[in-house]
Amino acid sequence: MVLLLAASLLGFSCNKEETLRPGFNMLYQQNFIIPVGISEFEVHHFQFDNIPTQYQQYLTQHKKTDGEITGVFTNKAAISGLFGDANLDFIDQVSIRVYDQANESDFIEIAYRYPVPLDPGNNLPVLPSLADSKRFFSQSRFAIDVVIWLRKPTTQESEVRIDLEMRATL
Repeated sequence: MVLLLAASLLGFSCNKEETLRPGFNMLYQQNFIIPVGISEFEVHHFQFDNIPTQYQQYLTQHKKTDGEITGVFTNKAAISGLFGDANLDFIDQVSIRVYDQANESDFIEIAYRYPVPLDPGNNLPVLPSLADSKRFFSQSRFAIDVVIWLRKPTTQESEVRIDLEMRATL
């Protein structure tokens, strides 16, 4: 009983901010449409090129230099319906990858979700990977590939947004 009480007190006293690595967050959003009638027998890629990283602006804002940044890691990622009416139950698996536009085969998976819950509703949290993606986010521009495997064909068009919160660590 005492052990249970001590464990619960330690758990409640932990502040999420204390568990983050020192650094700052960089936020990115991209809207896209998942069309109606796409097949569950194919892998679907939704690619976004030429996205500004705003890395230099983030460094200036936080009074840091590139040399002080030890890595860039995914803090949070999610896919959600724009208007709160999307049902993402057709998604079986998701992989979010960043890559260099000059070489699409040079990519890092920064978040994934497999398996996706059977009824995720309008918001699908995607699990951050442990990959350091500084080499992409420290450039002026980067590209994203949202890879989706379906469990069933889509029955309606879904307007969705990918939200990425990247953490530049010191």
